[in-house]
Amino acid sequence: MRVLFAPDYRVGNPYQTLLADALGQYGVKVSFLSDYHRGLPLFRGAGRSVPDIVHVHWPETYFQRQGDLWDSLRVARYLLDCWLTAHYRPIVLTAHDLLPHDRSDESGIFRNVRYTAQSAKAIFVHSDVARQRMREAFSLSDNAIHSIPLGDHSVTMGAPLPRDQARIQLRLPLDDKVCLVFGPVRPYKGSDELVRFWAENDLPYRLVVVGSSNLSKAFASGLYELAQGHNMIDLRLFDGWLDDAVLRVWLSASDCSIFNYREIFTSGAAALARSYGLPLLIPHRLASVDLDEPHPHVFRFDTLETDFRVQLDRALATPSDYELADEWRQKTTWERVAEITASVYRDVMRAASSTGTAIGPWYRRQES
Repeated sequence: MRVLFAPDYRVGNPYQTLLADALGQYGVKVSFLSDYHRGLPLFRGAGRSVPDIVHVHWPETYFQRQGDLWDSLRVARYLLDCWLTAHYRPIVLTAHDLLPHDRSDESGIFRNVRYTAQSAKAIFVHSDVARQRMREAFSLSDNAIHSIPLGDHSVTMGAPLPRDQARIQLRLPLDDKVCLVFGPVRPYKGSDELVRFWAENDLPYRLVVVGSSNLSKAFASGLYELAQGHNMIDLRLFDGWLDDAVLRVWLSASDCSIFNYREIFTSGAAALARSYGLPLLIPHRLASVDLDEPHPHVFRFDTLETDFRVQLDRALATPSDYELADEWRQKTTWERVAEITASVYRDVMRAASSTGTAIGPWYRRQES
């Protein structure tokens, strides 16, 4: 079975690579749609690959916001692009997000995501809450939605380093309590609220924000302004991506990790912190993020202004424990993710064959 992952998001995000590798043992050969074609990019790109299934991961890639005169056209043309693709090949969708980050209020965005979901023969989500929200938001049949683990994002990184060794590498004080925020810096992640909270309350713990600033330079500049003059706020922002080797050192050096996202459906970063046995704080409002709770390493809070400080103190009093996270890592193995995914693929192919959906010009061109 040939499956095309669209788009190719392997740079900076391990999800597709790890899933594709695991799918190989189930007879699924995965390719990646790396080229972006002007005019019907999904349909034209998929047509060149001749897949059995087109597996869409982040559909907003095909109606990108680039800040030019063509933004509205990209949004408008996507419906035809998706319709043509779904007409000649079964589409499946992984709903990593309900709506694209920082774009939910844009005209046409909800319509495009809803159309993708309704066109898909199967939809993958990563929690029961996400399943319910997808069903309600886009009027979907529950039978079309399949829950799979998000996967163990620590599998390529190895066990943590000794804490002091990691801190020496990063030039962090050995005696400070270190609270880590990591990943690309973008408005939806709420790191500005955390930096402001730290600055206004003079917390005695070190807040370290580590990640790429190249997706939102203006937002990163705002963080530097908020942090100015506060010694316990440490911004380590840079161009490029945070690679696994460096991230491993940061996770090893930290006492807890904080995820103050304004809105998110799933979080590979939170899943990674969970795999590393690092205590983490996350708002109650992000109920679709499945972290196998209750668990002594997961601390939920309502708001920064109410109970965050109490939960932060509790998290910092809880030691990291990589061994304790082994049960979570076993529940989220990529073999388990791939087994469920491959089974759904086979069901989609059987249904497509029985209705003739999978017999179209791409197949005829391949046979010729």
